[in-house]
Amino acid sequence: MDVDSVLALATRARGKAKRVLLRAPFIKQWSEQRYFAARGRHVDDRPWLERGRFGVLEDLRQGFFAQRDGSDMLPADVVDVADRFVQRLKADTSNKPCVRISPADLAADPALFKWGLSDANLDLAECYIGLPVHYLGVEVKRERPDGVATEVRQWHIDVEDRRMMKIIVYLSDVDEGCGPFEYLDRQRTRRAVAGLNYWSGFVPDANMASAVDTGEWLRATGSRFTSVFVDTCRLFHRAKPPTTTDRYSMTFSYSSTTPYQVFPEFMQTRKTMLALRSQLTKRQRRASMME
Repeated sequence: MDVDSVLALATRARGKAKRVLLRAPFIKQWSEQRYFAARGRHVDDRPWLERGRFGVLEDLRQGFFAQRDGSDMLPADVVDVADRFVQRLKADTSNKPCVRISPADLAADPALFKWGLSDANLDLAECYIGLPVHYLGVEVKRERPDGVATEVRQWHIDVEDRRMMKIIVYLSDVDEGCGPFEYLDRQRTRRAVAGLNYWSGFVPDANMASAVDTGEWLRATGSRFTSVFVDTCRLFHRAKPPTTTDRYSMTFSYSSTTPYQVFPEFMQTRKTMLALRSQLTKRQRRASMME
């Protein structure tokens, strides 16, 4: 096992230990008080959103989910790089159900990574999370239609933080057979958590169907550049297994600067971030945990 794998396992173990500790009633109450106090102190420091993001923020606050046409949201250089990565993923001849662009390749052609650090995205994440934000990076992937529900293709709620924001951008048209983002709304998530006595981990379809009927499962389908804004720490969700067509997408992730834990597998290395540092503003360096 290499050093990066050992560090990843150690990070996961520390995060799980922290979450277990915070379940103790006295510690949980103390932690919640500190959290809400910090959000209260940050109210006057929250940024002002550009006009097009007010509705997204309201949807996130009300239901932890928003869906928009993102074609006007993405600059031309971001679209060009995304298209190049899609072509690279299409050329992959492995039989892996999910293929990703490596963090090194994302850093070598950093338009996508840097778009995740744009003021518009950081402003939205900070207004929703209510605290200074940590930008966790971008993931670009191809999912093949094998129909197998493993890992994130199974139902789960993310455990990184109390609140989190992800922006999922489809890089291909996504219909029912193309593996759309699937989720339960706020009320159904609450019902599933209670019915399954859920804390963390992956839930198979049969178990989820026992708590929430399959007819109540929601899917975000849409054309290329459809964008989903979602708090994956507050809603049950999954990447529905594709059955007919490959799905291409990119996902930008944000947490607070004091999460329970982060999963480092798809984050940029410290060495890469140091190389990018001169291209980033002070705010972007802070969001990338470089200052």
